[in-house]
Amino acid sequence: MPSIMTSRQSAELDHAFERNGWTSEDVKKLSGGDILATFLLVIRDRAEVVVRSILTLLRTVHIASQPAGITSEKYFEEVGVQRTSSNFKSQFYGLEVAATDEVELTVYKLEENSLDASILAELGDKTETSVSQFHAFLAANSKSSEWFIFYLRGKDGNLWVVYARWNSGYGGWYVSAYSVESLNRWLAGHLVVSRN
Repeated sequence: MPSIMTSRQSAELDHAFERNGWTSEDVKKLSGGDILATFLLVIRDRAEVVVRSILTLLRTVHIASQPAGITSEKYFEEVGVQRTSSNFKSQFYGLEVAATDEVELTVYKLEENSLDASILAELGDKTETSVSQFHAFLAANSKSSEWFIFYLRGKDGNLWVVYARWNSGYGGWYVSAYSVESLNRWLAGHLVVSRN
C-alpha cells in the first residue's frame, strides 16, 4: 500500500511535533488506539476539542497611557532594569514605540511546565503586550519576588518571549529575550502577563 504522505509532508509533521513540544512517548500514544480517529473528526469539523487551561488568573494591573518614544538602555534603566541578554539588547534597544492608551494587563500563573506554543495558543489574540506597557509594568512591580513572562514585538517584526525577574543581589531587573520557537519549557509557577 503506498504511503499517504510524501517525504516532505512527513518532515513537516515531524517539525510540527518538535516545535509544539511532542515527545516520542506522545507520538506513541497518538499512534495507538482510537486517538487518530478522534483527531480526524476534529480536522473534518465533526468534533471540538476542549482544552484544560494551563493559566490561572491571578490579578489585573492598570497601566496608564504611555507616550511614543524610542527605547534605549537609559529608557529601561529608569524602571530598574540592570542587566539584559544580548537578544534583548538587539531587539528592544533603539526601538520606536507608539503611544498607547490606558489598559488593564492580566497576570496569570502558569500551572504546568510549558513551551511558548502552548501558552500562545491559550492566550490567542491577547498575547502581545506593547514594549511601553512592559516598561510601565516593570516600574510598577519593582522589587517583586515574582518571575514574569511577556510577549513583545521586536525590531525584526517578530514576537519574542521576554522574561523578567528582580534580582535583589544587584538591585534591579534581569531581562532576557528568546525566540518563541525555542524548545525551552517555562516552569510551572512563572507568571505570564498579557492584555486583558
